[in-house]
Amino acid sequence: MLETFLSDVQDLRAAVSDMTLEQLQARPIPGKWSTLEVIGHLSDAEQYWADRIKRTIGMDNPLLMGVDQDRYVTAFDYNTRDVEVELQLIEWTRRQLAPILRNLPESAWQRTAVHSERGLLTLRQQVELTTQHIRGHLVHIQEKRKALGLED
Repeated sequence: MLETFLSDVQDLRAAVSDMTLEQLQARPIPGKWSTLEVIGHLSDAEQYWADRIKRTIGMDNPLLMGVDQDRYVTAFDYNTRDVEVELQLIEWTRRQLAPILRNLPESAWQRTAVHSERGLLTLRQQVELTTQHIRGHLVHIQEKRKALGLED
C-alpha cells in the first residue's frame, strides 16, 4: 500500500506532463472540472488527509471534519494554480508522510478517528482512501485527455 501511496504521484505527473496550460485549464466534458482543477483539488486533499492521518496517529479518536470540495474549487480558484507547484506539494506531502507510516507498529494501523461525514475510520482506511483518491482522479484525467484528442 505504501509503494502505491508513493508511486501515485509519478503516475499523476505522467498523466499531465505533455499538456499545455490551455489543455490543463480546458473543461472538455460539460459539468466536470478541468484537469488543473482536479490537480488543485488533489493537492488540497493531500494536505487535509495528511493532517487527518497525523491526528489519528497522535491523538485518541480525533474528530475529522469533511470538506465541501466543490466550494474549494471556486474559493481557491484552482484553474489559476501552478500545476508544478501543486504536483510538488502532493509529492512532498507523501514523501514526508511515508516514513512516518512505515515506522508505525502494526497496532497503530487500527487507531481510529471520527469523520464528520464517514463516521469511524481506522488509520489504515484513511491511507487507503487517500491512495484511492488519486487513482480515481487519474481516470477522470484520462477522460479529459481523450476528450481533448490527446488519447485514442
